[in-house]
Amino acid sequence: MPAVLTGVRPWLRRHDPRSAAVRRALRVTVAACAGFYACQYLLGQPVAALYALFGTIALGLLSDVAGTPAERTRLLLGALPVGLVLVALGTVLAVDVWAAAAGMLVVGFAVAFSTVGGPKIAGLANGLQLLYILPCFPPYDPGSLPARLAGVVVGIGLLAAADRVLWPAPGPRGFADRLACAIEPVGRYAAAVAAATRDPGARDGLERCGAGAMDAVATLRLDEVPRAERPVGPGVRDRSLGIAAIALQSVTARLTNLVALLDDPALGGQARDAVARLVATAGRAVEACAPALRGAGEAPALGPLDTALAEFLSRRAAILAARDDIARRHLRVGAEAVMAAQSTRAIVVGTRAALGLAGHEPPVGIAPVTFAYLDRSAAQRWWRRLRVHLTPRSVYFQNAVRLAVGLAVARIVADLPDITHGFWVMLATLTLMRTSLVASRSTLGPAFGGVLAGAVLAGIMLVAVGDRTEIYTWSLPVLMALGFAVGPLFGPAAGQAGFTVVVAAIFAQLAPATWHLAETRLVDVVLGGLVGAVIGAAVWPRGGAGEVRRSAAAVLRTGADDVVATARILTGTPASPRADLPKRLALLDATHAQFRSEGASASAGADVNWLAVLGVGHRLVDDADLLRGRYPDPDPLPWPAVAAALVDAATVVAHDLRVTAAALATAAAAPPDESAGVHARLSPHPPVADYGRAPSDALRVVDVWGWLHGLADDLHRLHGALTAPGRERPPVRS
Repeated sequence: MPAVLTGVRPWLRRHDPRSAAVRRALRVTVAACAGFYACQYLLGQPVAALYALFGTIALGLLSDVAGTPAERTRLLLGALPVGLVLVALGTVLAVDVWAAAAGMLVVGFAVAFSTVGGPKIAGLANGLQLLYILPCFPPYDPGSLPARLAGVVVGIGLLAAADRVLWPAPGPRGFADRLACAIEPVGRYAAAVAAATRDPGARDGLERCGAGAMDAVATLRLDEVPRAERPVGPGVRDRSLGIAAIALQSVTARLTNLVALLDDPALGGQARDAVARLVATAGRAVEACAPALRGAGEAPALGPLDTALAEFLSRRAAILAARDDIARRHLRVGAEAVMAAQSTRAIVVGTRAALGLAGHEPPVGIAPVTFAYLDRSAAQRWWRRLRVHLTPRSVYFQNAVRLAVGLAVARIVADLPDITHGFWVMLATLTLMRTSLVASRSTLGPAFGGVLAGAVLAGIMLVAVGDRTEIYTWSLPVLMALGFAVGPLFGPAAGQAGFTVVVAAIFAQLAPATWHLAETRLVDVVLGGLVGAVIGAAVWPRGGAGEVRRSAAAVLRTGADDVVATARILTGTPASPRADLPKRLALLDATHAQFRSEGASASAGADVNWLAVLGVGHRLVDDADLLRGRYPDPDPLPWPAVAAALVDAATVVAHDLRVTAAALATAAAAPPDESAGVHARLSPHPPVADYGRAPSDALRVVDVWGWLHGLADDLHRLHGALTAPGRERPPVRS
């Protein structure tokens, strides 16, 4: 035995580093057995015993309750009243198969669609579905409802207590800490860029520093972040952390653009020094956010950054007022520095909002669309989130419809005369249905194999033990602990095998059982899995892989319209209403996260650098919004020819975005890289004009002009995303 333990312990440390799977299995086993035994044997209430046991399994095993210990307790206790309503609803609708199926359709959609509320709610979805499924079968017995509800209260209550006192799981790392870790190398990169700007000879290590910053920012992509840590909920903290992460990506891109412009020998010392001071101040503002996010420092202040930005803009206005013949390369460097500082401001505002200080922010300079949620109530934020995804183009909507239809059909099938445990049919549909046909095929084989193995073991157990209930009673805790642990440790096949043995031991205590119970379990699971696969093949079978191209193309097309609208607004030219680009981008974010989780093949879209496409999409929203925040109600420019030239350049950028969108949507070959041509078209801009007459308007011209150059860089990145998906391409300079 010591030799066996010596070999097992290292294996467990490799496959279950923090013993999370083993501790969870033991925790659920203790809570489930305590509730089941107390109701079954002490109180003589088999109905309450069954609901206590499956209430524990629903939220302890089928659910993924994440967060700190206090957050997990709140989630479990908050799910309790919802679970009671679902049990009551299932009990009432069990009167008729069609009523039960209709209820399943509505409940299935509502619970699945509620996952738009973020990973914590999503983690509870399967467990809540089970609490409706369990009572929606005959016998129709409304009189047993009090016992059912009491059992659920006992089960979930014991689970909440066990979660706090029996080997409690530590809280997840948290996105704020992840963001803080990414902020630090970006702050160092900003300091290195400032030093290289002031002294062109101080570029040793700059490339390495930039690569480290980009690698750090890449860790914030949703597909790189564990689901429990993703800041995708509608709350202020989640929204603020997400915006700060996106702004950090924009700062890194702007710093990289700035580095590419520093080689110009004509860039004078005064210009270099001014840009260096602004970038250094932005870097310090970024770095100050890291300790604040960890709770180890004061909230970052906007004052120093706003002062540096105002001084820089004032200096640029003075230059424009003094000279009509502008050194355009100098202005380009300044425009990139200003956009980097503005994005840094978004990081600071997002950090302060995440810390609960949003109410103290001045309204001036805050991007109007990006931070609009700060002025909304919780109900308004939830309604906005639901409305964004209440469309067939949302993967949340697609998944909810797919699951609801699958469960409703499974409920009808489960009522067939030969099905004696219809609950198992629906449980198999719930646990085996996946978001794409490819994922379903990869799941069903191991699941069916595991159930077959479990049925053989359960059949042997039922034949050997017979009707000696006391053996099942004493062995159930061991069987549950092993059955619940083998899935996470050995994979889905082992999990299905273990669960099959466990349910056989449970139902053998509730009614006389023979080896046919194992056979029934096998047939029901196969039937439920096939129902899920058939429905999945009929309802959006390609999942995120089928939607990601369409969603990305929609972002680029809407972004093209927004580029022209923004250029018109900023130049004081009549413009059409602004499209809801943030909505399109939210759909793409969700689609991309699901696409990555499906393990799609290259032919399904993995041949595109979707991270680069996402980065461009976010900059289309954020950079335009930052400019609109700086110039909220612009008057027409006093130079009509300049305004027309800028709108014309924006139209060219928009055309290239639409061409790229068409190639993405149809999986066609990448269009030619037109970024150099766009840079060349922009090179005479801003044209010579009497800028000294209105230096503040001239600043607006320069900002729009620099923004369009940045869009040309993003066109080059999009071309690289379609032709060289394995690497990020640096911008091409005219």
